[in-house]
Amino acid sequence: MADFRGKIGMLPEVTKPHTIRPLGPVECERLAAMVSRISAATWAGEDALKENDFPVFHHTRHIVFRFIESNRDPAKWYANPAWDVWAPMLLPVMEQAIAEYGFAEPQFPKAMLARLAAGHRIDPHYDGAGSNLRTHKIHVPLFTNPDALFLVRDEKVHLERGYAYEVNNIVSHGVENGGSEDRIHFIFEVYDAAATLPGEEQAEHAAL
Repeated sequence: MADFRGKIGMLPEVTKPHTIRPLGPVECERLAAMVSRISAATWAGEDALKENDFPVFHHTRHIVFRFIESNRDPAKWYANPAWDVWAPMLLPVMEQAIAEYGFAEPQFPKAMLARLAAGHRIDPHYDGAGSNLRTHKIHVPLFTNPDALFLVRDEKVHLERGYAYEVNNIVSHGVENGGSEDRIHFIFEVYDAAATLPGEEQAEHAAL
């Protein structure tokens, strides 16, 4: 586990989309090809190490590249060893996906692959408070099918391969994979480190 690398400072809450915000096309074929070569043993081994081991992910395996310690402060993220191997393929996708935000100093505190088994679901849930209020959550579908649906509020949406989407993760959301193939998304979070709150506002938050 690497040392924390984020820029420390109180970050403002971000504006989430009502449900989903399409961010446009991304070049992800090289990444998808690499993901297709991950062995079952690697999926199982990496999944056993994940910090986000929550009951709603009963049929979902993860390979976590970066994560926020205890899901509290987005600036306090760490990188797992796999990040150094995968970064050359992940960063171009991440940077392309967030281009329209125009961030001056983008930071990526979470990055992972999520594999939902065919015929199963991620139960509807809320990602809660803490760091989730201060980051944008981005999905890039790598392997999917027409019966893989993202559930958010009262909507069911198919997220297409080759596109990036911001999802609202602080409202009720989940996934249904009614297809015969596993659904694999690259998921990451981003914030603008240049957007830290002024000193007096940080003091007010610290006093709460």
